[in-house]
Amino acid sequence: MKEWTGIEIQRAKQGLEQAAAVALGQMLFEFARLDMALGLVLVWSDGGKQLDKLTKAVTDLSFHKRLDLLHSFVATLYPVGNGARVLYDAWLKDAHSVRLVRNELVHGRWGVDPMKDQVFNVVGLPTSPNQQTKGYAVSELKDIVAQMGLLQHRLSVLRTEWPV
Repeated sequence: MKEWTGIEIQRAKQGLEQAAAVALGQMLFEFARLDMALGLVLVWSDGGKQLDKLTKAVTDLSFHKRLDLLHSFVATLYPVGNGARVLYDAWLKDAHSVRLVRNELVHGRWGVDPMKDQVFNVVGLPTSPNQQTKGYAVSELKDIVAQMGLLQHRLSVLRTEWPV
């Protein structure tokens, strides 16, 4: 095992923090695009017949509530077991998973361990027995960004082939 000097540790820490910050920044951009795409799918539902009404209603909804609204639209149009319903349900499940990860990453605080080549997200107060810490390699953060992009693409395909 290599012995690190204080300067090497500091440089590695700065580099790791910078790389994580870039990935997290990209995540914010990608999530915003996904959120907007979902909102547009909702307001243009039923061929845009209620565009003004739905625009007002959807504008103030959280991503979670937008997912719930999409679920209700899908459940109304496509019966359980229908191919479109299966695909939408899988998309909704994956979108909820990404939403939960994004919430933890955005609302947690961060630490850097250059010796492990990981950044750590900590959720909860230090005095709480429920505080949770999870380590990420920068590549894992980039994978989350990629998942968000893929979700947006999948939603576009669903919207085109099986509109709500």
